[in-house]
Amino acid sequence: MSTVLKRRMAEQFYNAGYSLFQEGRYDQALEELSRAEEAFRRLEARGHPWGHSLPNGVSGLANTFALQGQCHQKLGDYRKAVISYESSLINATFEQKRPFRSFTAAVFTNMAWCYEKEPSATDASSPDSLLNRELEIDTSFRFPFSLRPELIPPARLYELEPELHRNLREFYERAKKEDADFRHRNKRSEDAAMKRMSFFVWGILLTIWIVYGLIVAEALLVR
Repeated sequence: MSTVLKRRMAEQFYNAGYSLFQEGRYDQALEELSRAEEAFRRLEARGHPWGHSLPNGVSGLANTFALQGQCHQKLGDYRKAVISYESSLINATFEQKRPFRSFTAAVFTNMAWCYEKEPSATDASSPDSLLNRELEIDTSFRFPFSLRPELIPPARLYELEPELHRNLREFYERAKKEDADFRHRNKRSEDAAMKRMSFFVWGILLTIWIVYGLIVAEALLVR
């Protein structure tokens, strides 16, 4: 099947999901969007340019993730909605800037609304309780920092709507600093480990060369 036909098929899956979403058939829409996601992933994994966008000027994959987020949001599964919305932003570097700005404005609004529904976001009304706790880092998470998952919603809320959530600024700045410090320390320890490994490897190679040189020299002297 040609690339053009594959792209048309991916867009058909997306359009089918969009139609079902408009009809309020969210579970069925998610099934079609799952097919669209897989199809768009295959196209982009093979190096096809992101310039092949949908009518709104944004890539098919980003649109698919965003629409999946809306479906999950309508179904009341805010955790899945957040994951889908965040996923729609992962490849922002490759998107067309102007259309993507309009796209992200809507995504940010929906994402913030879903983050507010997260159980841990109830602490946002009392940031002192967040600041008084010891912040913990979990390197398996990346949005927006490598914080424990229950601490991400209030941090992300400030990122998305700083004016609306000014009371979270101190928590956000502290979380950002601790995350940066953690990454810096981790990078230094990794760099040190790499240096030790390099010295070890070069030491072994040098020893082998010296032994080999001695063997060759002895063989020459015997002759």
